[in-house]
Amino acid sequence: MSGLVEAATAILGASEKRLEIAAHNVANISTPGFKRQIGFADLLQSSGERDPALAIGIHRNFAQGKLSETRNPFDLAISGAGFFQLRAGDRILYSRQGQFSLSAEGRLVTPQGYVLQQQGGGDLVLDRAGATITQDGTVLDDGRPIARIELFSASDANALSPVGESCFSAGAARMEPIADPVIRQGMVESSNVELGDEMVSMMTALRQSESGAKLMQTYDDLIGRVMSSLGQTR
Repeated sequence: MSGLVEAATAILGASEKRLEIAAHNVANISTPGFKRQIGFADLLQSSGERDPALAIGIHRNFAQGKLSETRNPFDLAISGAGFFQLRAGDRILYSRQGQFSLSAEGRLVTPQGYVLQQQGGGDLVLDRAGATITQDGTVLDDGRPIARIELFSASDANALSPVGESCFSAGAARMEPIADPVIRQGMVESSNVELGDEMVSMMTALRQSESGAKLMQTYDDLIGRVMSSLGQTR
């Protein structure tokens, strides 16, 4: 009967993790560039697998979020695949969050203070706030090209290691420049979280926890019957 306890524990643990994932997604529904987290069991169900212990695994859904116009010249959105390259101290990170502002030194920085990198490496520095950024990432100052923003793709996006809510380190992934990037100036990419999907995940987790609780109740009932039977035979 110990198998009932193990199964119930696995189911309850999986449902708790599913609720945590859904809550985390909802909390970041307004975070630009945030990518929805998915419990690993969600991916396995389509192939017929049903191991509740695997539901604690997490993958990212890197599908593009909606692009919204802001008219802020330093808001940049990626249309299609790719990540911006950012410098965080002595670390290089990658992100689709394109909310930038001009620092006092003329660098384009994220709200976290990470610095946008230009093609070939090095901080992107602007002399003035009136720069134009074309679709292919070319930075124009009074019509004169002064730099280019390069986008990168990951050989395996799920090998990226999350840093905060919308940034990643390369981890085990190999990062390669994108040949034909598409950057939209004055726009940002919203998160790809859909509230309806998260509500379904929460409801599924609650039903899952109920089944785990029923297993535990069944175990308690069986133990009670065994103890009662043993008491009657004495």
